[in-house]
Amino acid sequence: MMRTPRLLRGVLVVGATAALAGSLLASPAAARPSDSVDLPGLCNASFNVASARGYDVSKVASQRVVIYDGVKVRLTPDGWAASKSKDPSWALWFHSLNWLVPLALDDPKTAIEVFLERDAALPDPGSATSNKARKPYGWTQGQFRTRLETATCLYTLTRDKRLIPIAKRLVGANMDPERYPGPPRGPVHNHGTMSNIALVQAGRAFDMEQWIDYAVGRFSRDLPEVFSDCGMMWEQSSTYQEHNVSLWNRAARVLSVSLEEPEFALGALVRPDGVLEAIGDGQPEPGMTPNGGTLWCSDTGWAAGSPDASTHYTVHFGPETARHGHRDHGSITWYAYDVPVLSDRGLYDKKRDRRFDFAKSMAAHSVFEPVGYVDYKATTKGKRGKGTSFTLTDSADGISRQRRISISADTLVVRDRGRGAKEWIQHWQLAPGWTPTATGAEHSSGATLTIDCPRLKAVSVETFTAWRTSEDAWDLQCRVSARDKKASISTTLTVTPPL
Repeated sequence: MMRTPRLLRGVLVVGATAALAGSLLASPAAARPSDSVDLPGLCNASFNVASARGYDVSKVASQRVVIYDGVKVRLTPDGWAASKSKDPSWALWFHSLNWLVPLALDDPKTAIEVFLERDAALPDPGSATSNKARKPYGWTQGQFRTRLETATCLYTLTRDKRLIPIAKRLVGANMDPERYPGPPRGPVHNHGTMSNIALVQAGRAFDMEQWIDYAVGRFSRDLPEVFSDCGMMWEQSSTYQEHNVSLWNRAARVLSVSLEEPEFALGALVRPDGVLEAIGDGQPEPGMTPNGGTLWCSDTGWAAGSPDASTHYTVHFGPETARHGHRDHGSITWYAYDVPVLSDRGLYDKKRDRRFDFAKSMAAHSVFEPVGYVDYKATTKGKRGKGTSFTLTDSADGISRQRRISISADTLVVRDRGRGAKEWIQHWQLAPGWTPTATGAEHSSGATLTIDCPRLKAVSVETFTAWRTSEDAWDLQCRVSARDKKASISTTLTVTPPL
Protein backbone atom coordinates (compact mmCIF):
# COMPACT_ATOMS: atom_id res chain seq x y z
CA MET A 1 0.00 0.00 0.00
CA MET A 2 1.35 3.42 -0.94
CA ARG A 3 1.78 5.74 2.01
CA THR A 4 1.71 9.35 0.79
CA PRO A 5 2.78 11.75 3.54
CA ARG A 6 2.13 15.45 3.68
CA LEU A 7 5.84 16.06 3.18
CA LEU A 8 5.46 15.94 -0.63
CA ARG A 9 5.28 19.68 -1.06
CA GLY A 10 6.74 19.96 -4.52
CA VAL A 11 6.84 18.20 -7.87
CA LEU A 12 9.28 15.33 -8.08
CA VAL A 13 11.89 16.15 -10.69
CA VAL A 14 13.45 13.23 -12.54
CA GLY A 15 16.54 13.74 -14.65
CA ALA A 16 18.36 16.42 -12.67
CA THR A 17 21.43 14.26 -12.86
CA ALA A 18 24.27 16.69 -12.50
CA ALA A 19 22.56 18.62 -9.71
CA LEU A 20 21.77 15.48 -7.75
CA ALA A 21 25.28 14.13 -8.08
CA GLY A 22 26.70 17.44 -6.95
CA SER A 23 24.45 17.67 -3.91
CA LEU A 24 25.25 14.13 -2.84
CA LEU A 25 28.98 14.52 -3.21
CA ALA A 26 29.04 17.92 -1.55
CA SER A 27 27.17 16.81 1.57
CA PRO A 28 29.28 17.09 4.74
CA ALA A 29 31.30 13.95 5.44
CA ALA A 30 31.85 12.45 8.83
CA ALA A 31 35.05 13.47 10.55
CA ARG A 32 37.93 11.23 9.56
CA PRO A 33 39.88 9.40 12.26
CA SER A 34 42.97 11.41 11.34
CA ASP A 35 42.99 14.90 9.89
CA SER A 36 46.38 14.12 8.42
CA VAL A 37 44.77 11.72 5.93
CA ASP A 38 44.00 13.58 2.69
CA LEU A 39 41.06 11.77 1.09
CA PRO A 40 38.50 12.65 -1.56
CA GLY A 41 35.04 13.02 -0.03
CA LEU A 42 33.92 9.85 -1.84
CA CYS A 43 36.37 7.83 0.27
CA ASN A 44 35.39 9.07 3.70
CA ALA A 45 32.68 6.49 4.43
CA SER A 46 34.86 3.52 3.45
CA PHE A 47 37.89 4.85 5.33
CA ASN A 48 35.88 5.62 8.47
CA VAL A 49 34.23 2.19 8.66
CA ALA A 50 37.57 0.45 8.12
CA SER A 51 39.10 2.54 10.90
CA ALA A 52 36.19 1.91 13.28
CA ARG A 53 36.34 -1.83 12.68
CA GLY A 54 40.12 -2.05 12.79
CA TYR A 55 42.43 -3.41 10.09
CA ASP A 56 45.99 -4.64 9.59
CA VAL A 57 47.04 -4.55 5.93
CA SER A 58 50.79 -4.74 6.57
CA LYS A 59 51.03 -8.27 5.13
CA VAL A 60 48.67 -7.92 2.18
CA ALA A 61 51.43 -7.20 -0.36
CA SER A 62 53.91 -9.83 0.87
CA GLN A 63 51.63 -12.64 2.06
CA ARG A 64 48.10 -11.75 0.91
CA VAL A 65 46.90 -11.77 4.53
CA VAL A 66 44.64 -9.19 6.14
CA ILE A 67 43.35 -8.90 9.69
CA TYR A 68 39.96 -7.20 9.65
CA ASP A 69 38.03 -6.48 12.84
CA GLY A 70 40.05 -9.12 14.69
CA VAL A 71 39.58 -11.85 12.05
CA LYS A 72 42.57 -13.08 10.04
CA VAL A 73 41.82 -13.89 6.40
CA ARG A 74 44.19 -15.36 3.81
CA LEU A 75 43.35 -13.75 0.48
CA THR A 76 43.32 -16.90 -1.65
CA PRO A 77 40.41 -18.19 -3.76
CA ASP A 78 39.32 -20.33 -0.82
CA GLY A 79 40.03 -17.69 1.79
CA TRP A 80 38.01 -15.01 0.05
CA ALA A 81 34.79 -16.87 0.82
CA ALA A 82 34.92 -15.49 4.33
CA SER A 83 32.08 -15.43 6.83
CA LYS A 84 33.85 -16.27 10.05
CA SER A 85 32.23 -14.01 12.62
CA LYS A 86 29.09 -14.17 14.75
CA ASP A 87 28.64 -10.54 13.82
CA PRO A 88 26.58 -10.62 10.59
CA SER A 89 27.80 -7.16 9.69
CA TRP A 90 31.41 -8.40 9.66
CA ALA A 91 30.98 -10.22 6.35
CA LEU A 92 29.24 -7.18 4.90
CA TRP A 93 32.10 -4.84 5.70
CA PHE A 94 34.87 -7.33 4.93
CA HIS A 95 33.47 -7.91 1.45
CA SER A 96 33.03 -4.17 0.96
CA LEU A 97 36.84 -4.10 0.72
CA ASN A 98 36.86 -0.79 2.59
CA TRP A 99 40.16 -1.87 4.16
CA LEU A 100 41.76 -1.43 0.72
CA VAL A 101 41.23 2.33 0.97
CA PRO A 102 43.89 2.94 3.65
CA LEU A 103 46.13 0.45 1.83
CA ALA A 104 45.70 2.43 -1.40
CA LEU A 105 46.99 5.58 0.26
CA ASP A 106 50.39 3.90 0.72
CA ASP A 107 50.39 1.14 -1.92
CA PRO A 108 47.78 1.78 -4.67
CA LYS A 109 49.30 -0.90 -6.92
CA THR A 110 48.66 -3.68 -4.40
CA ALA A 111 45.22 -2.33 -3.51
CA ILE A 112 44.07 -2.49 -7.15
CA GLU A 113 45.64 -5.93 -7.66
CA VAL A 114 43.79 -7.31 -4.63
CA PHE A 115 40.52 -5.80 -5.83
CA LEU A 116 41.00 -7.49 -9.22
CA GLU A 117 41.93 -10.82 -7.62
CA ARG A 118 38.82 -10.76 -5.46
CA ASP A 119 36.63 -10.00 -8.48
CA ALA A 120 38.08 -12.96 -10.39
CA ALA A 121 37.85 -15.34 -7.43
CA LEU A 122 34.20 -14.67 -6.53
CA PRO A 123 32.03 -13.82 -9.55
CA ASP A 124 28.42 -12.76 -9.11
CA PRO A 125 26.26 -15.89 -8.67
CA GLY A 126 23.19 -13.92 -9.76
CA SER A 127 19.90 -13.20 -8.10
CA ALA A 128 18.60 -16.76 -8.43
CA THR A 129 20.70 -17.95 -5.48
CA SER A 130 19.56 -17.35 -1.91
CA ASN A 131 20.80 -14.46 0.14
CA LYS A 132 22.31 -16.92 2.65
CA ALA A 133 24.25 -18.64 -0.12
CA ARG A 134 25.52 -15.34 -1.52
CA LYS A 135 26.73 -13.97 1.82
CA PRO A 136 30.09 -15.82 2.13
CA TYR A 137 30.93 -14.78 -1.43
CA GLY A 138 30.17 -11.11 -0.96
CA TRP A 139 27.11 -10.77 -3.16
CA THR A 140 24.36 -9.74 -0.78
CA GLN A 141 22.89 -6.33 -1.51
CA GLY A 142 24.75 -4.62 1.30
CA GLN A 143 28.05 -6.22 0.28
CA PHE A 144 28.00 -5.29 -3.39
CA ARG A 145 26.63 -1.83 -2.64
CA THR A 146 29.47 -1.02 -0.23
CA ARG A 147 32.00 -2.63 -2.60
CA LEU A 148 30.78 -0.29 -5.33
CA GLU A 149 31.51 2.60 -2.95
CA THR A 150 35.03 1.25 -2.49
CA ALA A 151 35.50 0.82 -6.25
CA THR A 152 34.35 4.41 -6.78
CA CYS A 153 36.84 5.62 -4.17
CA LEU A 154 39.75 3.62 -5.62
CA TYR A 155 38.98 4.86 -9.13
CA THR A 156 38.91 8.43 -7.85
CA LEU A 157 42.31 7.86 -6.21
CA THR A 158 44.03 5.98 -9.06
CA ARG A 159 42.04 6.35 -12.31
CA ASP A 160 42.95 2.74 -13.01
CA LYS A 161 40.77 1.69 -15.97
CA ARG A 162 40.81 -1.94 -14.88
CA LEU A 163 38.22 -0.97 -12.27
CA ILE A 164 35.68 0.12 -14.89
CA PRO A 165 34.35 -3.36 -15.85
CA ILE A 166 34.19 -4.32 -12.18
CA ALA A 167 32.23 -1.17 -11.39
CA LYS A 168 29.82 -1.96 -14.24
CA ARG A 169 29.15 -5.41 -12.81
CA LEU A 170 28.57 -3.96 -9.33
CA VAL A 171 26.26 -1.33 -10.79
CA GLY A 172 24.35 -4.06 -12.60
CA ALA A 173 23.81 -5.88 -9.31
CA ASN A 174 22.70 -2.63 -7.62
CA MET A 175 20.21 -2.02 -10.44
CA ASP A 176 18.85 -5.58 -10.33
CA PRO A 177 15.19 -5.24 -9.19
CA GLU A 178 15.30 -8.80 -7.81
CA ARG A 179 17.93 -7.73 -5.28
CA TYR A 180 16.75 -4.20 -4.53
CA PRO A 181 15.65 -3.70 -0.87
CA GLY A 182 12.61 -1.60 -1.62
CA PRO A 183 9.60 -1.16 -3.92
CA PRO A 184 8.02 -2.75 -5.78
CA ARG A 185 9.09 -6.10 -4.31
CA GLY A 186 9.26 -4.96 -0.68
CA PRO A 187 8.83 -1.99 1.65
CA VAL A 188 11.15 0.97 1.38
CA HIS A 189 14.39 0.51 3.32
CA ASN A 190 17.45 2.63 4.07
CA HIS A 191 19.64 0.06 2.28
CA GLY A 192 17.82 0.86 -0.94
CA THR A 193 18.38 4.55 -0.38
CA MET A 194 22.09 3.97 0.20
CA SER A 195 22.20 1.80 -2.94
CA ASN A 196 20.85 4.68 -4.99
CA ILE A 197 23.32 7.12 -3.46
CA ALA A 198 26.11 4.69 -4.37
CA LEU A 199 24.82 4.64 -7.97
CA VAL A 200 24.86 8.43 -8.12
CA GLN A 201 28.36 8.63 -6.72
CA ALA A 202 29.60 5.97 -9.16
CA GLY A 203 27.86 7.68 -12.06
CA ARG A 204 29.61 10.90 -11.24
CA ALA A 205 33.04 9.30 -10.78
CA PHE A 206 32.86 7.05 -13.87
CA ASP A 207 31.04 9.66 -16.00
CA MET A 208 27.94 7.46 -16.50
CA GLU A 209 24.85 9.68 -16.45
CA GLN A 210 22.49 6.77 -17.04
CA TRP A 211 23.43 5.35 -13.62
CA ILE A 212 22.45 8.64 -12.03
CA ASP A 213 19.18 8.80 -13.97
CA TYR A 214 18.30 5.31 -12.79
CA ALA A 215 18.92 6.21 -9.16
CA VAL A 216 16.91 9.43 -9.40
CA GLY A 217 13.98 7.46 -10.81
CA ARG A 218 14.06 5.17 -7.78
CA PHE A 219 14.33 8.15 -5.42
CA SER A 220 11.19 9.74 -6.81
CA ARG A 221 9.27 6.45 -6.67
CA ASP A 222 10.35 5.49 -3.13
CA LEU A 223 10.13 8.77 -1.25
CA PRO A 224 6.34 8.75 -0.69
CA GLU A 225 6.73 5.51 1.28
CA VAL A 226 9.72 6.43 3.46
CA PHE A 227 7.97 8.46 6.17
CA SER A 228 4.52 8.30 7.71
CA ASP A 229 2.21 11.32 7.76
CA CYS A 230 3.68 12.50 11.08
CA GLY A 231 7.22 12.36 9.70
CA MET A 232 8.55 9.17 11.35
CA MET A 233 9.95 6.37 9.24
CA TRP A 234 8.98 2.72 9.70
CA GLU A 235 12.26 1.23 10.95
CA GLN A 236 11.43 1.49 14.71
CA SER A 237 14.64 3.25 15.75
CA SER A 238 15.32 6.85 16.69
CA THR A 239 18.84 6.75 15.27
CA TYR A 240 17.56 5.29 12.01
CA GLN A 241 15.18 8.26 11.84
CA GLU A 242 18.27 10.48 11.88
CA HIS A 243 19.94 8.20 9.32
CA ASN A 244 16.96 8.32 6.95
CA VAL A 245 16.55 12.08 7.28
CA SER A 246 20.24 12.50 6.52
CA LEU A 247 20.07 10.18 3.50
CA TRP A 248 16.92 11.67 2.04
CA ASN A 249 18.01 15.27 2.56
CA ARG A 250 20.70 14.58 -0.02
CA ALA A 251 18.09 13.84 -2.66
CA ALA A 252 15.18 16.00 -1.50
CA ARG A 253 16.75 19.30 -2.51
CA VAL A 254 16.91 18.40 -6.19
CA LEU A 255 13.60 16.51 -6.11
CA SER A 256 11.90 19.76 -5.03
CA VAL A 257 10.58 18.03 -1.93
CA SER A 258 10.42 19.30 1.64
CA LEU A 259 11.35 17.03 4.54
CA GLU A 260 9.69 19.38 6.99
CA GLU A 261 7.76 16.72 8.92
CA PRO A 262 10.64 14.18 9.16
CA GLU A 263 13.02 16.89 10.32
CA PHE A 264 10.49 18.15 12.88
CA ALA A 265 9.88 14.61 14.17
CA LEU A 266 13.63 14.07 14.58
CA GLY A 267 14.05 17.36 16.45
CA ALA A 268 11.18 16.50 18.80
CA LEU A 269 12.99 13.27 19.80
CA VAL A 270 16.10 15.19 20.86
CA ARG A 271 16.53 16.05 24.55
CA PRO A 272 17.13 19.69 25.57
CA ASP A 273 20.84 18.87 26.08
CA GLY A 274 21.15 17.87 22.40
CA VAL A 275 21.18 14.07 22.90
CA LEU A 276 19.10 11.77 20.72
CA GLU A 277 18.21 8.78 22.87
CA ALA A 278 19.01 5.41 21.26
CA ILE A 279 15.53 3.89 21.03
CA GLY A 280 15.84 0.69 19.02
CA ASP A 281 19.10 -0.17 17.24
CA GLY A 282 21.86 2.39 17.53
CA GLN A 283 23.72 4.41 20.13
CA PRO A 284 22.90 7.80 21.70
CA GLU A 285 23.83 10.71 19.46
CA PRO A 286 25.03 13.93 21.12
CA GLY A 287 25.29 17.27 19.35
CA MET A 288 21.81 17.13 17.83
CA THR A 289 19.43 20.09 17.65
CA PRO A 290 16.22 19.88 19.72
CA ASN A 291 13.17 21.83 18.59
CA GLY A 292 11.10 21.54 21.77
CA GLY A 293 8.15 20.32 19.72
CA THR A 294 5.46 17.78 20.50
CA LEU A 295 5.39 14.59 18.44
CA TRP A 296 2.46 12.18 18.15
CA CYS A 297 2.62 9.30 15.68
CA SER A 298 -0.13 6.76 16.29
CA ASP A 299 0.66 4.65 13.20
CA THR A 300 4.42 4.29 13.72
CA GLY A 301 4.15 4.42 17.53
CA TRP A 302 6.02 7.48 18.80
CA ALA A 303 5.28 10.26 21.27
CA ALA A 304 7.74 12.90 22.43
CA GLY A 305 7.76 16.38 23.83
CA SER A 306 9.32 19.00 26.07
CA PRO A 307 6.74 20.42 28.52
CA ASP A 308 9.36 23.01 29.48
CA ALA A 309 12.97 23.87 28.71
CA SER A 310 14.38 21.41 31.27
CA THR A 311 12.04 18.45 30.63
CA HIS A 312 11.72 15.89 27.83
CA TYR A 313 10.05 12.52 27.34
CA THR A 314 9.58 9.84 24.71
CA VAL A 315 7.08 6.98 24.60
CA HIS A 316 7.41 4.14 22.10
CA PHE A 317 4.71 1.69 20.95
CA GLY A 318 3.29 0.84 17.50
CA PRO A 319 3.61 -2.15 15.11
CA GLU A 320 5.05 -5.39 16.44
CA THR A 321 8.83 -5.57 16.63
CA ALA A 322 10.58 -5.72 13.28
CA ARG A 323 13.53 -4.28 11.38
CA HIS A 324 15.63 -2.20 13.80
CA GLY A 325 13.13 -2.32 16.67
CA HIS A 326 13.48 -3.83 20.14
CA ARG A 327 10.95 -5.44 22.47
CA ASP A 328 10.34 -2.02 23.97
CA HIS A 329 6.65 -1.29 23.53
CA GLY A 330 5.47 0.94 26.33
CA SER A 331 9.02 2.15 26.99
CA ILE A 332 9.62 5.63 28.37
CA THR A 333 12.64 7.93 28.42
CA TRP A 334 12.53 10.92 30.75
CA TYR A 335 14.68 14.01 31.24
CA ALA A 336 13.84 16.32 34.17
CA TYR A 337 15.51 19.40 35.68
CA ASP A 338 18.23 19.14 33.02
CA VAL A 339 19.10 15.62 34.23
CA PRO A 340 18.60 12.42 32.19
CA VAL A 341 16.53 10.13 34.42
CA LEU A 342 15.30 7.19 32.30
CA SER A 343 17.25 6.17 29.18
CA ASP A 344 17.24 3.29 26.74
CA ARG A 345 20.29 1.04 26.58
CA GLY A 346 21.16 1.26 22.88
CA LEU A 347 23.07 -1.51 21.07
CA TYR A 348 26.70 -2.49 21.77
CA ASP A 349 27.31 -3.78 18.24
CA LYS A 350 25.73 -6.34 15.92
CA LYS A 351 27.53 -9.43 17.15
CA ARG A 352 24.98 -12.06 18.20
CA ASP A 353 25.90 -12.51 21.83
CA ARG A 354 24.56 -11.84 25.33
CA ARG A 355 24.88 -8.06 24.94
CA PHE A 356 22.90 -8.16 21.72
CA ASP A 357 20.20 -10.33 23.29
CA PHE A 358 19.98 -8.07 26.34
CA ALA A 359 19.78 -4.85 24.32
CA LYS A 360 16.88 -6.20 22.28
CA SER A 361 14.97 -7.62 25.25
CA MET A 362 12.24 -6.15 27.44
CA ALA A 363 14.75 -6.24 30.31
CA ALA A 364 16.71 -3.39 28.68
CA HIS A 365 13.76 -0.98 28.48
CA SER A 366 11.40 0.82 30.85
CA VAL A 367 8.47 -1.50 30.12
CA PHE A 368 5.99 -3.76 31.95
CA GLU A 369 7.40 -7.25 31.43
CA PRO A 370 5.42 -10.50 31.77
CA VAL A 371 8.04 -12.75 33.36
CA GLY A 372 8.70 -15.92 31.37
CA TYR A 373 7.47 -14.49 28.06
CA VAL A 374 10.73 -13.24 26.59
CA ASP A 375 9.42 -13.61 23.01
CA TYR A 376 6.30 -11.56 23.64
CA LYS A 377 5.67 -9.04 20.91
CA ALA A 378 2.48 -7.44 19.73
CA THR A 379 1.15 -4.39 17.98
CA THR A 380 0.66 -1.80 20.70
CA LYS A 381 -2.03 0.81 20.22
CA GLY A 382 -1.73 4.26 21.73
CA LYS A 383 -4.17 7.00 22.64
CA ARG A 384 -3.46 10.54 23.80
CA GLY A 385 -5.24 12.01 26.78
CA LYS A 386 -5.12 15.55 28.09
CA GLY A 387 -1.71 17.19 28.21
CA THR A 388 1.09 14.66 28.47
CA SER A 389 -0.92 11.56 29.26
CA PHE A 390 -1.14 8.38 27.20
CA THR A 391 -2.83 4.97 27.25
CA LEU A 392 -1.17 1.99 25.59
CA THR A 393 -2.72 -1.45 25.06
CA ASP A 394 -1.60 -4.69 23.43
CA SER A 395 -2.45 -8.38 23.43
CA ALA A 396 -0.87 -11.55 22.00
CA ASP A 397 -0.06 -15.15 22.94
CA GLY A 398 -2.39 -15.17 25.95
CA ILE A 399 -0.86 -11.99 27.39
CA SER A 400 -2.56 -8.59 27.52
CA ARG A 401 -1.28 -5.28 28.88
CA GLN A 402 -2.54 -1.79 29.54
CA ARG A 403 -0.25 1.10 30.49
CA ARG A 404 -1.48 4.55 31.54
CA ILE A 405 1.21 7.25 31.60
CA SER A 406 1.10 10.77 33.00
CA ILE A 407 4.17 13.01 32.72
CA SER A 408 4.92 16.38 34.31
CA ALA A 409 8.08 18.41 34.93
CA ASP A 410 9.08 16.46 38.04
CA THR A 411 6.67 13.50 38.26
CA LEU A 412 6.00 10.41 36.19
CA VAL A 413 2.97 8.29 37.11
CA VAL A 414 2.52 4.91 35.43
CA ARG A 415 -0.40 2.55 36.05
CA ASP A 416 0.02 -0.93 34.59
CA ARG A 417 -2.40 -3.81 34.27
CA GLY A 418 -1.51 -7.22 32.94
CA ARG A 419 -3.15 -10.57 32.35
CA GLY A 420 -1.77 -14.00 31.49
CA ALA A 421 1.54 -14.17 33.43
CA LYS A 422 2.11 -15.07 37.06
CA GLU A 423 4.81 -12.47 37.69
CA TRP A 424 5.34 -9.00 36.22
CA ILE A 425 8.17 -6.47 36.39
CA GLN A 426 8.13 -2.74 35.82
CA HIS A 427 11.63 -1.86 34.62
CA TRP A 428 12.97 1.65 35.23
CA GLN A 429 16.20 2.01 33.26
CA LEU A 430 18.23 4.70 34.98
CA ALA A 431 20.54 6.84 32.88
CA PRO A 432 24.26 6.69 33.75
CA GLY A 433 25.14 8.77 36.79
CA TRP A 434 22.45 7.43 39.14
CA THR A 435 23.16 5.35 42.26
CA PRO A 436 20.34 3.32 43.88
CA THR A 437 19.02 4.12 47.34
CA ALA A 438 16.41 2.38 49.49
CA THR A 439 13.66 4.55 47.98
CA GLY A 440 15.00 5.31 44.50
CA ALA A 441 18.33 6.81 43.45
CA GLU A 442 20.71 9.73 43.71
CA HIS A 443 22.36 11.44 40.74
CA SER A 444 25.92 12.69 40.58
CA SER A 445 24.51 16.19 40.04
CA GLY A 446 22.77 16.09 43.42
CA ALA A 447 19.30 15.36 42.02
CA THR A 448 17.29 12.63 43.75
CA LEU A 449 14.69 10.19 42.45
CA THR A 450 11.96 8.67 44.60
CA ILE A 451 10.08 5.62 43.34
CA ASP A 452 6.85 4.75 45.13
CA CYS A 453 6.12 1.09 44.39
CA PRO A 454 6.10 -2.30 46.16
CA ARG A 455 9.08 -4.67 46.07
CA LEU A 456 11.63 -2.20 44.68
CA LYS A 457 14.81 -3.94 43.58
CA ALA A 458 18.02 -2.56 42.03
CA VAL A 459 19.68 -4.67 39.32
CA SER A 460 23.07 -3.79 37.84
CA VAL A 461 23.09 -3.67 34.03
CA GLU A 462 25.14 -2.27 31.16
CA THR A 463 24.21 0.68 28.97
CA PHE A 464 25.79 1.17 25.56
CA THR A 465 26.66 4.83 25.18
CA ALA A 466 28.65 4.55 21.93
CA TRP A 467 29.73 1.93 19.38
CA ARG A 468 31.33 -0.93 21.33
CA THR A 469 31.29 1.15 24.50
CA SER A 470 29.55 0.07 27.70
CA GLU A 471 28.97 1.79 31.03
CA ASP A 472 27.55 0.53 34.29
CA ALA A 473 23.95 1.50 35.01
CA TRP A 474 20.96 0.39 37.05
CA ASP A 475 17.56 -1.11 36.38
CA LEU A 476 15.21 -0.31 39.25
CA GLN A 477 12.47 -2.93 39.24
CA CYS A 478 8.99 -2.88 40.74
CA ARG A 479 7.59 -6.40 40.95
CA VAL A 480 4.03 -7.64 41.31
CA SER A 481 2.36 -11.07 41.39
CA ALA A 482 -0.88 -11.83 39.58
CA ARG A 483 -4.08 -12.60 41.44
CA ASP A 484 -6.73 -14.54 39.55
CA LYS A 485 -4.47 -14.21 36.48
CA LYS A 486 -4.55 -10.40 36.75
CA ALA A 487 -1.83 -8.04 37.91
CA SER A 488 -1.92 -4.32 38.52
CA ILE A 489 0.59 -1.81 39.83
CA SER A 490 0.73 1.96 40.10
CA THR A 491 4.13 3.63 40.41
CA THR A 492 5.07 7.26 40.93
CA LEU A 493 8.57 8.53 40.11
CA THR A 494 9.44 11.96 41.50
CA VAL A 495 12.60 13.95 40.78
CA THR A 496 13.95 16.55 43.17
CA PRO A 497 16.42 18.94 41.51
CA PRO A 498 19.96 19.53 42.75
CA LEU A 499 20.23 22.10 45.55
